[in-house]
Amino acid sequence: MTVTLYVPRDSAALAVGAERVARRIAAEALARKADVRIVRNGSRGLFWLETLVEVATPEGRVAYGPVTPADVAGLFDAGFLSGGEHALSLGLTEEIPYLKKQERLTFARMGVTDPVSVADYEAHEGFAGLRRALTLAPSEIVQQVLDAGLRGRGGAAFPAGIKWKTVLAAEAPQKYIVCNADEGDSGTFSDRMTMEGDPLMLVEGMVIAGLATGATEGYIYVRSEYPIRSPR
Repeated sequence: MTVTLYVPRDSAALAVGAERVARRIAAEALARKADVRIVRNGSRGLFWLETLVEVATPEGRVAYGPVTPADVAGLFDAGFLSGGEHALSLGLTEEIPYLKKQERLTFARMGVTDPVSVADYEAHEGFAGLRRALTLAPSEIVQQVLDAGLRGRGGAAFPAGIKWKTVLAAEAPQKYIVCNADEGDSGTFSDRMTMEGDPLMLVEGMVIAGLATGATEGYIYVRSEYPIRSPR
């Protein structure tokens, strides 16, 4: 029986050695002839527990952290592939107090899904908004955004619906959607966390915006802060 393990591959986890942890788990599993599947998910945001390794069990995902390469052999010895007890065991991930008290919206899929799996995205309510948008006229989509009071996340908090309404009303042979993914606020990295942990959400949002405004091409604007030059 294949055991699914989750090891984050976002920037925060890589900075503390997640790549080395994933490689060590793969090597240890091979040496022990254990059948494992390693999913490189996004971080759940519990950065003090990175590298946070999760194991899928019949009872749910069991978390271990912070895991270093030196801990891997001991985890296997403790039977962590079946949720075994270990000094780094945190119990069921969803029962960790920091997570249990939250109702996640924007970050609902962060750390839960495989970021590059369309099937996984759809299994966790991905594309539900797009399917709904496809049943509406552009003006109806814009009105829903206006009614929702959705605003930009920058300092001006400008209403998104007004932007969309303005572009919809503009007459032009070609319209574009531009996603400003620049990390303009020093040290926040909120856009980066979204694109590493749930990139299809961004794509879905851009498609909905295109349907609402008549845009048929899109661009994502990023700068030099995104490349991972020396993953560890």
